Amino acid sequence: MRIITKTSNIFQWLMLVLIVGVSFGLSLNASLQESAIMDELAHIPAGYGYLKYFDFRLNPEHPPLVKALAALPLLFQGLNFPTDSLHWQEDINGQWDVGAQFLHEYGNDADKIVNWSRLGPMLLTILLIIFVYIWASELIGRWWALIPAFLIAFSPTILAHGHYVTTDIGATLGIFIAIYYFVKLLLRQTRRNYIFAGIAFGLAQLMKFSAVLLIPFFIFFNYDFRFMLHYSN
Repeated sequence: MRIITKTSNIFQWLMLVLIVGVSFGLSLNASLQESAIMDELAHIPAGYGYLKYFDFRLNPEHPPLVKALAALPLLFQGLNFPTDSLHWQEDINGQWDVGAQFLHEYGNDADKIVNWSRLGPMLLTILLIIFVYIWASELIGRWWALIPAFLIAFSPTILAHGHYVTTDIGATLGIFIAIYYFVKLLLRQTRRNYIFAGIAFGLAQLMKFSAVLLIPFFIFFNYDFRFMLHYSN
């Protein structure tokens, strides 16, 4: 019986790896065929400026985590950054011009920059699929959990946006994980769950400013949960 159970568990994880791998392959294939989209002109140089120069002047309207993660591989490529440009030095909102210069006017390989930067968002997409599987497995079992994992992995929306250096996939992952750990905290209020819920909430806020809407959602959800718990007893 143990051998059968162990074999079944291995097969389940292999199925998940297959789902994740094919989804990643489709995203990578799309990424390699697409040039930078408009938002990436701002997000990629912004993340590079954060990590290389510890300067947060570009793209302050979004939190830094996704952009910094995307720019991490660029630190090892010896790129030329337009720090001498007036758009960097004087413009109030020169992110688009700095991005165009960084990718196309300072002797860098634009395709190489874009493709390496997109690995970060694709990693976040993989984490989202895995967390969907983990939560679903706790709710409906490991075999059935492969269905929601499959649906999120091959969702046209996820495949279309999961490889771009934007805050969308980061916000999706951050909010999902924050809700997951908040629910675990409501069900069992341990120190470990408090810590993980706090970390997950903080990560969500670093993904996108709209994640602040988690605060009223958590307040309402907590009240509703306690109300149902009270009357169920």
